[in-house]
Formats: sequence, C-alpha cells, structure tokens
Amino acid sequence: MKNTINIRRTIAALSAGVVLFCSLPAAAEEPDIDIADLLGVDFVDEVILEDEKTIFGWAEDIEFHRANENSPVKCDHPLCFWNMKMGWMDEDEIWEVLTQPVTVLAGNQRQQHKVQARPEEDCEDYVGCVTYDSQGVHVLERGEEWSLIEAYSSSVEGSPVKVWATLFQGYVKTELLKEVPVDQTYGIVIDKQQQRMYVFQEGKLLSTLLVSTGFYNPKKKNPWNETPAGEFLMVSWTGRLTLKDEEGEANMLCENAIRINDGILIHEVPKVPRTDSSGNTTWSYTRCERYLGEKASHGCIRVQQKKTPEGINDEWLWKHLSNGSKKGQDFTKVIIWDDAGRTLGYPDDSLILYYNAKRDKSYYHSSPKCERIRGSSKTVEFTYGELEDSTYRKLSPCPNCAPQLRHSAIDTVNQKNNR
Repeated sequence: MKNTINIRRTIAALSAGVVLFCSLPAAAEEPDIDIADLLGVDFVDEVILEDEKTIFGWAEDIEFHRANENSPVKCDHPLCFWNMKMGWMDEDEIWEVLTQPVTVLAGNQRQQHKVQARPEEDCEDYVGCVTYDSQGVHVLERGEEWSLIEAYSSSVEGSPVKVWATLFQGYVKTELLKEVPVDQTYGIVIDKQQQRMYVFQEGKLLSTLLVSTGFYNPKKKNPWNETPAGEFLMVSWTGRLTLKDEEGEANMLCENAIRINDGILIHEVPKVPRTDSSGNTTWSYTRCERYLGEKASHGCIRVQQKKTPEGINDEWLWKHLSNGSKKGQDFTKVIIWDDAGRTLGYPDDSLILYYNAKRDKSYYHSSPKCERIRGSSKTVEFTYGELEDSTYRKLSPCPNCAPQLRHSAIDTVNQKNNR
C-alpha cells in the first residue's frame, strides 16, 4: 500500500517538529525536518485529506497468505482473488478484485460439477466439486478441449466427492467455462478468520457486519459444514428458510436468504421459538446472535440483523444488492477469504474506540454514530491500548458496530483456527 499523509497525523507530527525546533538553543543550527521521518515511513507519495483514504489500524494477519501460493501452477495475473493477500484491507486492491468478471462453469445453479483429476473422457477420479453458474474458478491452463482450473471444493454432506472446502486443481471441459460481468456499485468481502463481512460501495468500505460462517467440529467429524472460500455470485434471492425438528415443527427461521452456491446462502441470523410460562411462543434472535463473530452455522453465512452505524444489516443486503435479474443489471460479487494457516495480530494501540457509561455501559464501540450511543454528549473517546484499564476492562464489543476484539479474544480466535 503506498504511503500517504493523513492531515490529522501530519498536524500532530508538525506540532512535534515545532516543539523540537523551539526547544533548540538560539545559536543552534536549524534542523531539516523531514515529514516522512516524523510520520515514521520511508517516503511519502502524496498528501491527502483524512476522509479521502481510510486509516484502519485494525487487527491484521501476522503473515499474509494468498489462495494460489501453494498451487503447482502460479497465477500470472497482476491482481486477482487468487493472488491477493487475504485479510489485507487495501480498499483499492479489494475494489479492483470485486469488480473483475468471474469465470464460472455454465449450468444449473442448483447442481455441482465433479472436477476430474485427468483430462480424459472416462476419468472417474474426482478431486473436487464446483457449483455451476455461481462459483468462480481460477483458470490455470486453457486448452482447446480441456482446461486446468482450481477452486475451493463445494462438496456437500453425502457427496461421493469427499473433498470439503479445500483448494484443489483439476480438469474441466473448456466449453463449460463462461466469463460473467459483475455489479460495479457494490461488492462483498467475507473474512472467515475475523468472521466479518465488509460491504464495499464504489471503491470504499461502506460498513462492517458480524457474521457466522460454517463450523467444522473435528469431534463430530462434519467437514461438510465448513464454508468454502473463493469467488461467488449472488444468483438467487431465495427468501425465508425454515428448519424443522423431527416432528416437523419449525424450530429455526432464516430470513432474506441469498444463494451463492448449491448449498451455501447468505441470510439473516436465525431466530428460534421461545415459549413463556403462559405458553405463548415468540421468535427470538438471542440464542444465535451471541455466536455472531465466530463460526456457528452448518455452512451458510449468518449476518447480523442489528443495524451498523451506517444503517446496514442483512435486510439492507436483501434490498440493495444486485441479483442480475433486470436488463443491464449484473450479479453482486462475493469473495470469501479462507482462514487456513492464518494467524491474526493485534490492532494498533492508537485505534480510537468509544464508550458511553450513561446510555450503554456494557459495550465499547467502533463509532460514535452507533445507534446505541448516537447523539449522546456523554460518549467519550479512548484508545485500544486503554482497553484493559479498569474503566473498560469488563466491557464487551458492541454487537451493532463490530469493534476490534481484545487481545484475549484474538488469541482465542487463533487457537480455535483448526485449519
């Protein structure tokens, strides 16, 4: 990422320079003040206003990985999903990837293609599954009849191809390959390591939401629950999903389901029935909401129903993103970063957080515009480095505005990553 000067940081640095200059003896030689040195960078490309480029300071990977890094055939694209750094929050790079066309296999979006180990008509050795029409594949070698591709396998429970959510390489008929343009207004990034959804609009990060992707529990031996990474298209606005118990009674409702592959949908965090002492039944989000921000689903991507400071939630996705059904309209693209082999570091200690003891004494926040504390004169700023001070030590991260996790919570995320 190129180095830029942020106005707020520049003013602070210049102030420090002025203090240094004024403290010199009268006879001392005037020093040359280098802006790059003051800001702690090697060089400066340009000066920008604060709102022109987002300064995150968020937790990021200790070492960045790329989907294609261990592939036998390396990607020769300047930048694409397969060679981008997973977890690297560079808006320009992410937007470039989100607006690139997606190569899919032409077919029925509710069916999967078994990818062959060898380019032979009678080959029955399969290395993975790809959902037709909605799942992106990476073309490594394009031949006249056969092409070598790679993707994350979308095999479902009971599939004869027992490769689940793992990156593989194999062969498909070249005639199946189809390039699909994508929406140029919105794009979605889902980070399995941080369990966050990032909504982008026209090149800028619009909002961050908490999600729960699929939870593979090695003790239960259910690897098909793991959500596959990769590139996807939002192809079908399915609507409400109803899960039933053994007696056929509805025991979970998932609203606003949007299909991105045969078995995976993006939908609102589920609600489950609750019966009070009088026998009255209502539907509650509470049980499933407490797991947002960590893996919890059977493969689908659960999204918070509480609004972010920008007014974004799962219902907003349902109403504003593009399913390509209208003339001149293209599908919204979704990229999912895998978590295999990744380790998360800590946010910058200087990252600003917010607290309001009067209105919301249980949580710390990422924004003063969070609806839990919005408009209150009692909101105070503090830094991430102060999060363990006595005033803030017992606070939980707000479920609306998805602030950065504490060191201990990040350590837990890294420990739970069994991939």
